[in-house]
Amino acid sequence: QNFIIKKYDFSNVNQVEDIKRQLLGRRILLINAKELLENGEVSELKKCIEELKAFLRENGGSIGRLGEHYLILTPNAHVKISN
Repeated sequence: QNFIIKKYDFSNVNQVEDIKRQLLGRRILLINAKELLENGEVSELKKCIEELKAFLRENGGSIGRLGEHYLILTPNAHVKISN
C-alpha cells in the first residue's frame, strides 16, 4: 500500500469530516491546530479529537501529539506511531 504524508491546517471544527476522508484515502496527516488553539476553541478542539480518536480506533489508525500545535494521524494498522 502506498501512503502520502500531508500537512493539514485545521482551522475550523467543520473540517473533521474532511480529515476522515483524507485518512480513508491513505494519507498520514500532520495537522496544525494552532489557529483553533489561538482562537480559544480548546473545548471544541478536544471534542473533535475525541471524534477522530473513535474513527481511528474503528479503522486501526493512531494519533499522536507533536509539540504544542501539531498532531499526527495515521490511517490504519499498516502505519503505527511509536513513542
